[in-house]
Amino acid sequence: MALDRPTFSTTSLREGYDMGEVDQAIDLIFDNLELPEQRFGAEHIMDLRFTPVRLRQGYDIGEVDSWLDLAAAETARRESGGAAPEQAPPAPEPAPEVPQPAPTPQPQAAPARSSYEPTTSSAITEVSSGGPALYLILAGILVVIGVVVYALVA
Repeated sequence: MALDRPTFSTTSLREGYDMGEVDQAIDLIFDNLELPEQRFGAEHIMDLRFTPVRLRQGYDIGEVDSWLDLAAAETARRESGGAAPEQAPPAPEPAPEVPQPAPTPQPQAAPARSSYEPTTSSAITEVSSGGPALYLILAGILVVIGVVVYALVA
């Protein structure tokens, strides 16, 4: 499987991944795949987290996550010494069919948790108000209200 450089759809009104962070991670993944001995493995790719952005352009989350799954699979294949598809040995001829007993049903495992779920923290985060800009906006609103009231009274 050859891994191609991706092109993702961009989002601006809904949540997406920070474009700079994703581009940097993709460059690192391709640099890693070109090395004779990889610096990091598939589990490192699956653990990647990106800053979600809203109201500015970001990459579509689903497309990025899907491509990261492909990149992790390619990295794991190369880690295990798997041959590239061009070098794959020819498939052996199928053996004659022998009747097999019906397989016993196995209990199904619970669905795997996505490695791209947002992380949460119990840390206290200080949220600041708008600062000086907020005060200027409020002052402007008060001036407009004052002018309207003066015009109505006078």
